[in-house]
Amino acid sequence: MEIKEYLESEGVTEAQLWDASEIQDVPSSLEPELRTDVPGMEKAIVYGDPIALGDILDIHQGYDNPYGAIGTCGETTIANLCTIAGMEITEPEVVAYAMENGLCEEYDPIYKGGSTSISQQISILKHFHLEAHCEVPSETADPDRLAALIEGGYGVLLCINYPLLYGRVPKEGTEDTARHAVCLTGTVRHMDGSLAGFYICDSWYQNEDSGRVFVPLDRMNACYTNISEANAVITDNPIR
Repeated sequence: MEIKEYLESEGVTEAQLWDASEIQDVPSSLEPELRTDVPGMEKAIVYGDPIALGDILDIHQGYDNPYGAIGTCGETTIANLCTIAGMEITEPEVVAYAMENGLCEEYDPIYKGGSTSISQQISILKHFHLEAHCEVPSETADPDRLAALIEGGYGVLLCINYPLLYGRVPKEGTEDTARHAVCLTGTVRHMDGSLAGFYICDSWYQNEDSGRVFVPLDRMNACYTNISEANAVITDNPIR
């Protein structure tokens, strides 16, 4: 599906979709940290304190909400953005608001409901006092832009192709689809300052390291940058 057609199907309005004319350079505001525990790297410069964040963010989407919905990666990511912003908002609270206000799929036979569109995610974030908009990698939200946003303290919900996130082969016909939301939590740079990758919190994988998954740049390109339906929901202002 072409990106314009996809965004229309997701209910994204012209006001919600930012293009190059609506973005400005983002100054870095987060302190860098020298780390020696980034997988595959002897030394790395890390922004955003993603290792510590991984201990406090929610990595278990679904099951604990009263609706039995498990397709709640969007709501869980929104709850995690609220946590990063210093609020005490849980996934069940976000799911309840979405369900009660028609801002998610109420029920489906596979995930029992919870799926959110881009426009619904933006509306839910607004309810929790986080104004946000959508950007797409082919226009503005490429990895360099995402890195600048994270290092500038902004919140980013990233919609990616889940199998490719972990180097797996997607099911036939799903190679270009982005259906899973993750929370972008940090950036990783080589010692010369060039971008090496990102840290995310993934609420679906659900192992002890799901809150701090390192995604090298080539894999980010595979699961996000090169996916036609990929997108980023970004807060309009810094949240940390």
